[in-house]
Amino acid sequence: MEAKRQILSIEEFTANQYGRLMEVYDFAANLPVSQYADTIALRLSEIQYRSSRFVSQHMTFEDYLLNSKKSTIDISLIRGVSGFANYGVRASLQLRRLKEDDYHAAGQAIELPPYRNLSMRLSTAIRSRRSLRDMTTKPATMSDLSTLLFHACGITGDFKILASERGEADLIAVDMDEYSKLRTSPSGGGLYSVYLYIWVQNVTGLEDGIYLYLPLTHSIATISTLSAAERERIQELTNFGPDTDSKNFRFTVFYVYNIFENARKYGDMALILAMIEVGEIAQNIHLACTGMGLASCDIAAFDKVPCEEYLKLDGLSQQLVHLTIIGNK
Repeated sequence: MEAKRQILSIEEFTANQYGRLMEVYDFAANLPVSQYADTIALRLSEIQYRSSRFVSQHMTFEDYLLNSKKSTIDISLIRGVSGFANYGVRASLQLRRLKEDDYHAAGQAIELPPYRNLSMRLSTAIRSRRSLRDMTTKPATMSDLSTLLFHACGITGDFKILASERGEADLIAVDMDEYSKLRTSPSGGGLYSVYLYIWVQNVTGLEDGIYLYLPLTHSIATISTLSAAERERIQELTNFGPDTDSKNFRFTVFYVYNIFENARKYGDMALILAMIEVGEIAQNIHLACTGMGLASCDIAAFDKVPCEEYLKLDGLSQQLVHLTIIGNK
């Protein structure tokens, strides 16, 4: 719909339009606030932005982006990437499945039921996707969880990672397949540095608690079941504003970045690649929710450190970077 312009008298303009117009001008003109902005206690992002040309301190991400990929003559990234082509590295990556085997051996893994194929056309799902916070009390099912997690980052195929055509001997000291797994979501270097933790509540056939998705076996590992007090506390931590009710969230997806899964290869570029991976997984989840008739919404205003404690993360090499809430419409 096109905005309609009107001819106003100077009196009408001054009385009804001038104040609003000045608000727009004030925001859009990028006027500096103060040359002393880096010395005040409350450094709001708006103040940092407006004063960025006049103060010595900048937003942290500016320094990161300026240094993450400094120049084309910096060969450290190239050498780091090429080092991951040797046999020892590829064989080690292939053994990462042992992490999931440990959960199964300890009796902590729960196999998910078969996922459902979604019938909605991709173009329809993309056009229909909306961020929705209003969710009902209707319970979810294990089939819902299985379908969401598979479409998020489940296994879809194989690729040969131990190339016998290059004359490399098989390593028979351990049980090793020459093929690695492909997923529904891309990942820089195929390293899959982002792990999905899920807070589940009111799901038929599954105890409320926090679980870790194990994509190689399409299972979930029990991280913790929550006491009544813990449930109430985590509901408080994830109750984002007056238009949300965390008691109606069925799946709260926590995206956890394991730094050293990809930083060893990509150095300072690793963070950018991990954030791209998070976005790709999140989009898969939202499109799957659209196709399943579920409500979903990304959330940035989560309390990072307490949430990491509930997920049993160290907060150093494992960082909670994003969150998606999901429930029934």
